[in-house]
Amino acid sequence: MLKGLMAGATLALAALPAAAAAQEGEKFDCVVTSVAADTKASIGAAMAGAGDDAARDALFQQLSTVTDGCVAKHGIAEAQRAAYFDYSLARISREWLVGDIAKLNLSSAIVDKALDFGPTGANPDLSSDMSEDQIMAIVQAYIDNGVDIEKVDNAVWEKVGAYAAATSIYWNKRKQLPF
Repeated sequence: MLKGLMAGATLALAALPAAAAAQEGEKFDCVVTSVAADTKASIGAAMAGAGDDAARDALFQQLSTVTDGCVAKHGIAEAQRAAYFDYSLARISREWLVGDIAKLNLSSAIVDKALDFGPTGANPDLSSDMSEDQIMAIVQAYIDNGVDIEKVDNAVWEKVGAYAAATSIYWNKRKQLPF
């Protein structure tokens, strides 16, 4: 019987990190999974420049309401609310832009590599404008991957830039969240 209790305790302790990781994943995913697909598409398009200020404000208010619900549900500190909102907004925008850029036969992974985005990347802060060096790194990376940049429309480059900005915010705000 003692062996059975010890084995049970060992299994329970082994499951704790997985349970904690699942809870952390739920916190990161809460806003994104709570927003309807059409609203996500509207947010992504708005972050790429579509719509007017009133439409964007309405979308941000919807997202803020969802964020507040997730903050309450998961006991996220009020001090983390702004970073959590920004992370969620950037994640929704980023995911939409990945798909939209792919439809245009461009890979967002090229931008990630060129600017060193990722969980262990440098993740440069692009909350203001991109530098000329960063823009050229993206352009050169596409050239190196066989893209004829002369055939890429300016509107597409704007989406690539929006993707880079959203990805920067995504990774930097994610690192600020304590879960």
